[in-house]
Amino acid sequence: MKRVVLFTLLIASIIFVQAEAARVENLENLVIPERTDGSQFSLEEVRMLIMNGCSERQWKPEYEGESVITCSILVRGRHFVKVEIPFGQSDYSIFYLESEEMDYNPANQSIHRKYNGWVENLRMMIDHQLKQAAASPAGSVVTDKADEKSEAARYEALLKLGELRDKGLITDEEFEAEKTKLLGDNE
Repeated sequence: MKRVVLFTLLIASIIFVQAEAARVENLENLVIPERTDGSQFSLEEVRMLIMNGCSERQWKPEYEGESVITCSILVRGRHFVKVEIPFGQSDYSIFYLESEEMDYNPANQSIHRKYNGWVENLRMMIDHQLKQAAASPAGSVVTDKADEKSEAARYEALLKLGELRDKGLITDEEFEAEKTKLLGDNE
């Protein structure tokens, strides 16, 4: 009887550990939009916008040179993640670099289930910065603060919806429906 109980507990713990892990999802070749006048951002503008997006989500960006930014975050004083963001004028990527207290397994590329959600939220904020800047022709600055706040509020609501989805409180279909309501045809 003890063997059956121990075996059952072992199987249950293996299932539980597997449920807590996810495969690392690197985001590659994410498109950087052109400005409304058809011009591209300079590398310096792309660097600045990516770093702004990182900072907005409480990630700490560092410019490494050669069109590469590393970005790190410490969540709840315990979970540390560092990603690498190589970029050009037309695209950027987000790659896993290192982590602590995230149960990373290099053999099967698995990590704590929250990692991919954190990186997706980072991507969404970087994209928000890029799209907001792309709405203006080269050399112009967004000055309508009310519109900026409205846009930022929509993206913040979208990020919160993503967190609800990640926690399993809403389904993917509910997330997509709410996302469509928030963004309309903008996305």
